[in-house]
Amino acid sequence: MELRFKNLTSDMADEFFQYFEKDAFPKGDSRMECYCLESHLKDENKYINGRERRKIARELIQKGIMTGFLIYEGDQAVGWCNAGDKMNYAPICENVDFMTPNMEKGQIKILYCMDIADGWQGRGIANLIMEKFLDDAEKEGYSYVEGYPFLDKMFKWQYRGPVKLYEKYGFEKYGEGPWFYIMRKKVG
Repeated sequence: MELRFKNLTSDMADEFFQYFEKDAFPKGDSRMECYCLESHLKDENKYINGRERRKIARELIQKGIMTGFLIYEGDQAVGWCNAGDKMNYAPICENVDFMTPNMEKGQIKILYCMDIADGWQGRGIANLIMEKFLDDAEKEGYSYVEGYPFLDKMFKWQYRGPVKLYEKYGFEKYGEGPWFYIMRKKVG
């Protein structure tokens, strides 16, 4: 298995949609239209129309607000990671449950979501995602990295990654929100 990573750029919206609509989930799965918007919409539940969600995702990608990378095996996308500057995630920055020190542009890079395509889980891709995320954060000059895994270990979709993955890479529990941990690590 030879994987390659491709950072999401403003001209890659169609590749991003290809992943969500055809590669990421089993056919008919309701998550096909999530487009990883939870981290960018203040009231995600009011945006249930797939076309509207797709339009919003395209705008966020084109503006450089939604960032991260797609993971490929050959020409097939097998994963996605939503990662970027914490200040680009308005709902997080405005929610006291996510507050941490140093919340300024260029200081904290967050890993909000990692999705591994149906049939590709259990192959070590989450470790590779975490390694790329940490490497990118250091190269980009961030002081801290954060992730927000769920408290409920039995929740079916652990798209934020498990606590033990963060611990494996040196993150520590900084705090606890109502349904997630704040895992944090100093980098650089």
